[in-house]
Amino acid sequence: MWTARTVVLLVALGIGSAGAAWGLHALVTANGAGTDYGLDTNGNGAFEWLVVEAGVSLPQAGTWTIYADLSASSPPAGGPCGAGYGVPPPMPPIVATADATYPIAWTNERYFFSAGEQTIRMAFAGTDIERAGVDGPYRVHATLFLGDMIMYDRAGPIPQPAGDFLEWNYTTKAYAASAFEAPIRPAYFTGGHTDQAVDLDGDGLADFLELRADVHVNMEGNYSLNGVLMSPSADVVRMVAYAYRAVALKASDTSVSLRFRGDQIRSAGVDGPWNFSLTMYGPIDYRLYPAAPDPVGSVLRPQPLSYPETLCGSTSAYRASDFDDTVELLSFTGRFEELTPDRDADGTYDALVIRAELEVFVSAAFDVSGLLQPVGSSRDVAKMAAQAWILEGTQWVEFVFAGPDIRASGLDGPYLATLSLMPTAGRIDPTTAYTTQAYHASDFDANPTGTQP
Repeated sequence: MWTARTVVLLVALGIGSAGAAWGLHALVTANGAGTDYGLDTNGNGAFEWLVVEAGVSLPQAGTWTIYADLSASSPPAGGPCGAGYGVPPPMPPIVATADATYPIAWTNERYFFSAGEQTIRMAFAGTDIERAGVDGPYRVHATLFLGDMIMYDRAGPIPQPAGDFLEWNYTTKAYAASAFEAPIRPAYFTGGHTDQAVDLDGDGLADFLELRADVHVNMEGNYSLNGVLMSPSADVVRMVAYAYRAVALKASDTSVSLRFRGDQIRSAGVDGPWNFSLTMYGPIDYRLYPAAPDPVGSVLRPQPLSYPETLCGSTSAYRASDFDDTVELLSFTGRFEELTPDRDADGTYDALVIRAELEVFVSAAFDVSGLLQPVGSSRDVAKMAAQAWILEGTQWVEFVFAGPDIRASGLDGPYLATLSLMPTAGRIDPTTAYTTQAYHASDFDANPTGTQP
């Protein structure tokens, strides 16, 4: 897996660093005395907290900041990045070696202490531990320092005045992850994943890298799924490709897929295997419903309180040169619909709307444009341009030609519509043509608003 080589980081992003690095700077080490226990605050038989108490000798009075991580000897089901969210986990994840530990929960506290012997109390959320699904005993690594932050360089913490820092390492008693409070998880990754190169046009170069991951869905709904591919280098963290999509999931054991663009992979010029990170969040429901008792007001539908779910790992081996540098993100299916709305019912059409069905291979932003001309003529009847974010899957997109433009042209149909969808990021411009029904220019409304003055 990945290793961190960031030049300067806040300690919140460096909790996963090995404790040995602190010794290089002759930092004061705590005495190691400690206790731990599970705390059930609501009497339901599950621990909401794992409380760890540390005995330390503080060299001076002041407000001390405490960062601590709770680690297990095995990674969570979601991989080293599929841990808790008390504090964001180190990015990138730690190296998976035989003696590696995997952070699964974090805590961040600030207290004023007098100088001398003190007891520091740290509480790790039980939901983070249950969510990781890894039994104890757990390793606790705590860092105490005066002030708000600590800076890092490549070798570890930047040296600071002696006495300002303390490090404390501790191992808890054995616990079962199932003994802790279960979090709300509408859907989560179960750990299984596969990947394959996809060549849509049969030219021998892959258009996408498709990553598929197993999920368990407890709550039906629409979920957002995004991911990144990263370089495998231990010295440089480099993004290879990124992807996003919305996906509708039913309550079941199923899988989700995400496609990374081949042109991004080829442009990065980094061969695989690549490290990946997937994040899933939901369900998302932006529909409104009336707010009682106010019959006029409305509010968003209540959403379950849940964390984003993550999965990380490595892909199979690929060469960047095996991917195409010109990727078609969508194609027209050949199905069209034609609409002529008359919103004010005055007997003339407000617009000529052509709907085209698309097969969208990856979600992306597109520049939508259209040109309307009489069949057999190069004269322009109307033009349109817009922008749209189009989701992966089978979708319909509308090309709307204003009625006043058609009427002003004085040109009768049928019309030849040239329809274009250019990815905002550039590359291939999918274009198609469609012939409309016969119209008279006078069939369309002269008023831009669709109403008479």
